[in-house]
Amino acid sequence: MKTIYALAVITFKEGIRNRALFGVAFLALFLFGLNITVAGFFMRDIGKVTVDMNLSAISFAGLLLVFFVGVNLMGKDIDRKTIQLVLSKPLSRGQYVWGKYLGILFFVSVSLLLLLAFSTSTVLLVKLLYANYFIGFSFWLFWVAGFFVLLKLWVLSAIMIFFSSLTSNSLLALIFTLSSYVVGVSIEEVVYYLQTELAGQERMISDSLVSFVHVVSYFLPNLAVFDFTVEAAHGLPLSLERLILSFGYGVVYAVILLLLASFVFTRREFN
Repeated sequence: MKTIYALAVITFKEGIRNRALFGVAFLALFLFGLNITVAGFFMRDIGKVTVDMNLSAISFAGLLLVFFVGVNLMGKDIDRKTIQLVLSKPLSRGQYVWGKYLGILFFVSVSLLLLLAFSTSTVLLVKLLYANYFIGFSFWLFWVAGFFVLLKLWVLSAIMIFFSSLTSNSLLALIFTLSSYVVGVSIEEVVYYLQTELAGQERMISDSLVSFVHVVSYFLPNLAVFDFTVEAAHGLPLSLERLILSFGYGVVYAVILLLLASFVFTRREFN
């Protein structure tokens, strides 16, 4: 456990030294500031737009961190052919996978919590300026939505670790991770459309294809379950059951991917 923790700390320090972090932080702060500037242009939905823009900015910044910093933190040892030197230490390949993941998890979590703090300040400022448009708004719901954005990034980081264990090319791992994200945010809508909108109609899509998509949806990441933007923006109540199921789904999916990544990485040969 100490070995995994030590590698996680090293990975975290490498992440905060990455210059891309400052670019992502600057972009996120710019979006927060832009929200304050343009909030007054929305005469009726200032509260909704403010919450929506802030959560979207946090999510977008987190995705950039995973795609451009996290992939590099995992893949650079393989890209630079220094993986054998690292594994020559008293460190198993499974411990390497888990240590890298925990380091990326710490890095993404700290970064997102700082962005969430700045975002909260932005929302608070706009709320003070346009208090009448924030009736029903709850910072608790806003923070819950922000936490599940973070949980989505944890799952996405596990996906990135899994693909990095399969290939020695960081670009391929990035492409596969990005593709998984695109599929993950849309697969729920696709399944819903196939099951409801096309029901009772003469379909151009075969039943076998519909069944295939339905089965595959159980294996693909459903990232839509972590989206609570609508509830936070409109002040809608959240059921404890939905929160527990979403949290449990994210944790279980990430753990399964990490176990698979450890299994594959242990049996890889490095030249």
